[in-house]
Amino acid sequence: MAEEAIDIKNQEALDYLGQMEGPVTGQSLTSNPNEPSPWEKPPTHTTLNSALYSLFDMMTEEETYINIVTALGDGMPVTNMTQMILEDGFQKGAWNPDLMLQLLEPTMFMIMSMAEKSGVKYKIDEEDDPNVEEADTEKEIEGLNNIGQAIQGKAQNISEATIPEEIKKEITEFKPPSLLEREEVSEDINENSLLVRG
Repeated sequence: MAEEAIDIKNQEALDYLGQMEGPVTGQSLTSNPNEPSPWEKPPTHTTLNSALYSLFDMMTEEETYINIVTALGDGMPVTNMTQMILEDGFQKGAWNPDLMLQLLEPTMFMIMSMAEKSGVKYKIDEEDDPNVEEADTEKEIEGLNNIGQAIQGKAQNISEATIPEEIKKEITEFKPPSLLEREEVSEDINENSLLVRG
């Protein structure tokens, strides 16, 4: 009887493991070395200033700017936005994890400046929202990853001193696009268009 119980448990464990869809152990060693993933190559940016200018250019593109400000206005915390932007850059091979941690504070400051320039109220982290319930289970507490903890720690001591003077100047001179402005429709209509044929 005891052997049957053990077999059932082992079968349940095997079934559970069979449902997992993670990579097979050692799979990364079998990938084609001529086609590495972006994070397996040297990063695009290796200095803080280079990465900051790249981030500033990316975040001030009209579509990106509007998406960031809209998300902040809808209640997304600055820390979450920062984490999303920086992790995306890491996955695309823009910077390594060490530089990503150095970018936390300046990126949060740039995002807050963008929101202030647009007149959007923002919250720095989840603690700014009275509607967010505290985590009450150990699983939720264990679910915090290292980057999330680092962002929360940086959020408490955000300083303008982490931004280079050139970027501060660009931030103050930056004129945000209107969130209510209509997109201009191109007047160049192709002669082969069905709209022209009438």
